[in-house]
Amino acid sequence: MQGYILNITKAKNEDLIVTILTQKRIYTLYRFFGARHSTINLGYKIDFEIEYQLGYLPKLRNITHFGYSWLKEMQKNLTWQQFIKLYYNHLKDLEEVESFYMELLDKIAKKLTKQNPYRAIIEGYVELLEHEGRLHTEPYCFVCETHVEDPALARAFLPAHTVCIGQESFSKSKLSYLYSYKDAQFFDDEEIQRLWQILLQGL
Repeated sequence: MQGYILNITKAKNEDLIVTILTQKRIYTLYRFFGARHSTINLGYKIDFEIEYQLGYLPKLRNITHFGYSWLKEMQKNLTWQQFIKLYYNHLKDLEEVESFYMELLDKIAKKLTKQNPYRAIIEGYVELLEHEGRLHTEPYCFVCETHVEDPALARAFLPAHTVCIGQESFSKSKLSYLYSYKDAQFFDDEEIQRLWQILLQGL
């Protein structure tokens, strides 16, 4: 079975409780500490087995790590881990999930090989919002419910007037292209950082 590690919690004697997203489920598994165990980390994609036991959390066994070349690049790895933490908080109350959620991580992870991490994740986030029916493309401020031309964005990329939320605006045409094609190429680096800070408020 394959999946992404969304969360790691320390237990007694350096054992770990590991949350893993797979194609259909989110598993919470117990991993015993041992010198011969492979290294695991937040955001890793792994192949693994589950050993069930009565009265206890199932055990995480026989781990193989699928390494991406960009994991050795500090900025990309840290940015990826920031997103994974947000992803975990977004999904943590679920047990069964659609395959979309793991496939989205696969897509972003592949993009990170060649692409700026902030741009790759922002593009993936727009896909997430669209999939969940939360991508607001209509030109109306969510605060005052009147028309807005070049919107500022709140958490979950909700459109608003700059005076309504005290944030800078974005070009309507740039946002439209991002929403339609899941492509952030027309935003400059400063705008990408502003979008990233909004994303960090929560998915």
